[in-house]
Amino acid sequence: MKNYHKHPFWEERYCPAHETDGTHKCFSCERLEPRGTNFVMLDDGRWLCLECMSSAVMDTDEVQPLHFEIREFFHDLNMKVEKEFPLLLVEKQALNKAEEEEKIDNQHGVVTRGICLSEEQIVTNVSKGPKMGPNKQLIGLTTESQRVVSEFEVTAILILYGLPRLLTGYILAHEMMHAYLRLNGYRNLNNVLEEGICQVLGHMWLESQTYATIDAAAASSSSSSQPPGGANASKKGEWSEFEKTLVEFCKNEIETDESAVYGEGFRKVNHMVTNSNLYETLQEILRRRG
Repeated sequence: MKNYHKHPFWEERYCPAHETDGTHKCFSCERLEPRGTNFVMLDDGRWLCLECMSSAVMDTDEVQPLHFEIREFFHDLNMKVEKEFPLLLVEKQALNKAEEEEKIDNQHGVVTRGICLSEEQIVTNVSKGPKMGPNKQLIGLTTESQRVVSEFEVTAILILYGLPRLLTGYILAHEMMHAYLRLNGYRNLNNVLEEGICQVLGHMWLESQTYATIDAAAASSSSSSQPPGGANASKKGEWSEFEKTLVEFCKNEIETDESAVYGEGFRKVNHMVTNSNLYETLQEILRRRG
């Protein structure tokens, strides 16, 4: 009898050999490329499935509405991020370089998808995202160098380009919480609790998107006229079935993370928030500096 592995969320069955035989894996949703379909390779070597690609945020200009939305989300939580700083989408190599220059020791073995910078740097950002060319090949990516400087504790937030809007938004909410902490003088925090509160904010934003899918579904069912669909449905207030599942996948990734810092940090801080509120939790995290 043949043994199969099964993805813990998607529950797709696959032969264990596909984990090592070069079968493409979506960098975003972790699904393997099925036979007869073609994943898309980004310029920095990452692979995306077509469903994730359909709502991918591809360059720095395209991410700015989401930047505004996340700032509004923080404002509504009475946690307004007062200072302005750039949000730049970058390739994997540029993110790794920034992480090194920031002297961040990634000892936890996690894949870096975003970073909140506090040092002056020259960052190569994706100024114009690639377009789909022949044979599902992406062409035309344009990058430009930008010096990020600030008199404040935050110089910029960098996020990998080419991720779906939901994943991009979660990463941005996480990094925006780092920015909020630094700009409000929350320094030298316990690392587990700091990453935990940032994960909690990312999870809260995803929860808000879960309710948005329900609201959108209710609105569409009560309307006899449907607007025409498009590739980036969620940007128009419509949600594809895949996006409704993807938001649950992103939340599940946070909730089931087994890492000592991000996973345990989320569970500890989420328990604190559940039993009090965000403000009291922040005060408790302050008391536990170290």
